[in-house]
Amino acid sequence: MAIAYALAVAWLSRGFPALTAYGYWQPGLPLALAALLRFGGRCWPALLAGAAWLAWRNGLAVSAAAPQIAAMLGAALLSSQALRPRASALSHLPGVLRYLFGAALCGSLLSALGWFFAQLPSADPARAAQDALRIALGDMAAMAALPPLLLLNGHSCMATPERRRETVAVGMLTLCLSLLVCVWLDGRDGRYAALPYLFIMPLLWLAFRSQQLLAHVLSLAIVAFALRGAHLERGALSIVGERAALLNVALLALVQSVALLVFGALLAERRSVERSLMQANQSLESKVAERTAQLAESEARLRLLADAAPFPLAMNRLSGGELNYANARAEELFDTRIEASGSQKVQDFYADPDECERVAQVLRAGGRVMDREVRLKGAGGREFWALISCAVVKSDKVWHVINSINDISERKRLEQSLRDANTALRRQVGEIEHLQQGLREQARRDPLTGLFNRRHLDDILPRVLSHMLALHREVAVLMVDADHFKRVNDTYGHRCGDIVLTALAAYLSDHFRSGDIVCRYGGEEFFVLLPGASLEAAHAKAQGLCDAVRAMPIQAQGHALTVTLSVGLALSPMHGEDAESVVHAADAALYQAKQTGRDRVCVAAPLQSLLLGEG
Repeated sequence: MAIAYALAVAWLSRGFPALTAYGYWQPGLPLALAALLRFGGRCWPALLAGAAWLAWRNGLAVSAAAPQIAAMLGAALLSSQALRPRASALSHLPGVLRYLFGAALCGSLLSALGWFFAQLPSADPARAAQDALRIALGDMAAMAALPPLLLLNGHSCMATPERRRETVAVGMLTLCLSLLVCVWLDGRDGRYAALPYLFIMPLLWLAFRSQQLLAHVLSLAIVAFALRGAHLERGALSIVGERAALLNVALLALVQSVALLVFGALLAERRSVERSLMQANQSLESKVAERTAQLAESEARLRLLADAAPFPLAMNRLSGGELNYANARAEELFDTRIEASGSQKVQDFYADPDECERVAQVLRAGGRVMDREVRLKGAGGREFWALISCAVVKSDKVWHVINSINDISERKRLEQSLRDANTALRRQVGEIEHLQQGLREQARRDPLTGLFNRRHLDDILPRVLSHMLALHREVAVLMVDADHFKRVNDTYGHRCGDIVLTALAAYLSDHFRSGDIVCRYGGEEFFVLLPGASLEAAHAKAQGLCDAVRAMPIQAQGHALTVTLSVGLALSPMHGEDAESVVHAADAALYQAKQTGRDRVCVAAPLQSLLLGEG
């Protein structure tokens, strides 16, 4: 490697003697940087050996060669370290700027500084400083042009034959024009000095077409043509001698290399961003496609579930009511085909449009309707009762209503039948209760006179006695018997006897208070219960009864009959606190009234004497 490096430096020095003679570069620096970039930092001993051999061959003293070699190798090492990582050094603008200012500029200045200190012992400082600046400019141009060829190796591609033809045509045309401009033209008057800089446009076009390596090679070719023209003192850059022409060539090389590097980095960043965007777009499209497939699959499952539902389902828009889905059972229920176009509205299937609006208001307020009974109608006009449940859902920023419908017409018919049966049953129960009331009334009423019978007396007498005894009140009882009633039956017949009994019962009912209880005790006997009546009041009432009946004519089948009454009077609790004792006392008093001549009132003993004494 040391020999190869030494031979390459010697060949470049001999190939471009004017550059070396006028001090416009040190060919060892760009070659050392290229070797370090290609083989890594492990090759620096070989570079040191090659540089030392060249210094010995050129007859340089050790004191002059040592700082120059040290500065050159140090600049190359520092510049190579500034280009880490090598693979992406020139693929972005920060890397290009780091290379131009950190590697090319600083490396060339460091190398020129070493050359300057090597020349100080024997040269004029001012002249040495000028030569050092020229060397820095030439080295910077060479470092901007040569090492990128290694870094950009493999960055070019020609995908199609058409693009290859375009690239070859542009490259050949650029070479021909650069040969004409940089070698054949006579530019000593300076009028063509700007033409070589126009070749930057085809170079940028090649870089844009992903031919960065070719663009740098073509740039080196243009620089080589310009160097040849400067040596021959011809071309657009040969203005006032070879030294000035070489300065123009160095500036041209530097401008072309810097422009290509910066443009290539911007282009690489743009394409990197485009690739990232494309990858992100592809990833997004993949995710969208996957999500779309998932939604389609989910929608298909939901539609399958809705289609297979054992009850009618329908969906409509909340705002306008347009129907956009109905399963087979819903279509069968409404006897029509529901189109997804929304030409049919949910309002069309309500028997009462106001009911539809009320359901919509409940949905807008609460978002849900549960088990609401409504009347619906099919396409043929058939009306039926339905139990609906609705829920509001949002899809594609539009509110929809999912309706579950259950035909309850049969249930409603059964409910109506049950109501009719209940009405009929209540009517029958009322009739039965009326009959039962009549039976109860008949059971406690005497069928001939309409008065309470003895059964009712036996039921109510103990309760009245117990109640009045609790209130410390008296209860008077009258046992009334029609005198010689058998004669009426024997003389006028039983029909006349019944008329007489009926007349007596009517008078008894009218003669006593509404709170008194008048019963037919049996045959021609009557029993009167007077709650709260004193002995005197009861006796006066009984005596007035006897007097009134005695004077009352009774018309019976054309006969005017008169009847007298015998009355037995008893008082509770004086004659007993229980019903049996009181009845027995009243019956004994009645017997006494009959024995003493009838048509009178007798009070049960011992109150009879008291009553007579008061009289």
